[in-house]
Amino acid sequence: MNKALFTLAILVMAFGNVSFAQSKANLESKATATVLQHYGVRDATTMVPQTATWRSVLGDQYRTTYNYDEYDYYLIEALTEVKTDDNWLNFIQLTYEYDFDGNVLEMLLRSYVNGTWMNEDKASYTYEDAMLREIIIQEYVDGTWINEIKEDYTYLGNVTTVLYWSWNGNNWTTEELYTYTKEGNSIELIIQYMQGGAWQNDEKQVFTLDFDERIVEIMEQDWVNNTWVNEEQTVYNYEGAVFTSKFVNEWNGSAWADHYRYVYEYDDKGNAIQGECFGMVNNEWNYADGDIEMAYGYSEVSNEYFGSHVDVEYVDLTVVDDNATVNFKAYPVPAENELIIQVEGFQKAEIYSVTGQKLIESSRSRMDVGTLGRGVYLLKLYDQAGVAGAQRIVVK
Repeated sequence: MNKALFTLAILVMAFGNVSFAQSKANLESKATATVLQHYGVRDATTMVPQTATWRSVLGDQYRTTYNYDEYDYYLIEALTEVKTDDNWLNFIQLTYEYDFDGNVLEMLLRSYVNGTWMNEDKASYTYEDAMLREIIIQEYVDGTWINEIKEDYTYLGNVTTVLYWSWNGNNWTTEELYTYTKEGNSIELIIQYMQGGAWQNDEKQVFTLDFDERIVEIMEQDWVNNTWVNEEQTVYNYEGAVFTSKFVNEWNGSAWADHYRYVYEYDDKGNAIQGECFGMVNNEWNYADGDIEMAYGYSEVSNEYFGSHVDVEYVDLTVVDDNATVNFKAYPVPAENELIIQVEGFQKAEIYSVTGQKLIESSRSRMDVGTLGRGVYLLKLYDQAGVAGAQRIVVK
């Protein structure tokens, strides 16, 4: 069984609540999303959610509020509440710590029990040359952090491996190996487990990308009797920059059959504001309790909510001037020596400190930021008509 699904199943059985399982899943590193981002399939965004509310198929209601730092740049807390007798009560809290380059160093999961926040799990991240190298997940037991899972990342060109270890009480032991290989418009993931001192095939996933490096299909297969057998297929349907629906199909032995259907509504900036999950029962689509992927930031970054219906509200951190109408892109994020601006009719750009001091002014769309110290700055841009736009940038 897939590690993430196994962890989720255990949590649902242990706690009897899918929302806690969702928070636990958020604590996991989500290796596949990390590797896809490494290959450029998903990029960073400065469009972030403010709140999210959802209802499970059983009728339970939950709400998560996302809180950011003083610059409204880094997420520092995700607070989940459960509705009981028309009151919102504390339920789960995820907090984040970062290094100076904006990399997540630690994620801490706590639950609210009898009026007190109790430690549950913690994920610690290690980086090398600005790339994620190791994640250690620990569980809080009797006042002590106990090792649980370790992930080691290795990057070799178009091949990335993630080696999973489990803690046996005294030492780390190898458990699973994820191998990602990118070739052309597809990324293949082979999942293997250790048996008899050798790696044995278990599952395979093939991600098919379109010209814009977006996922259009995910096909999953199981290793059965020394051959790969179809298991599940997910198809994404796009309209412009977003996908309005996705279908999850199961293999019935000879063809793909309908299983789940997800539909989404978007705001005028391309962020999913509503999602619904349907399951196929007796040849009819009915509301189902599933994992609703809500994509925000023009479908470049996503989160998952468990239930049948999700509503999300957003705060726009990119536009500081409410009257700004210039649409532009500035990259890389974070910038190190050079910042590149993509915009039609470029006139000039300015960079300000967070206290409002102008530090750089340039008439070139490729700006030298090597003289700036590490930190968060404000980029202000003007087009030929004199219309301004602004967003925050990070320099490392």
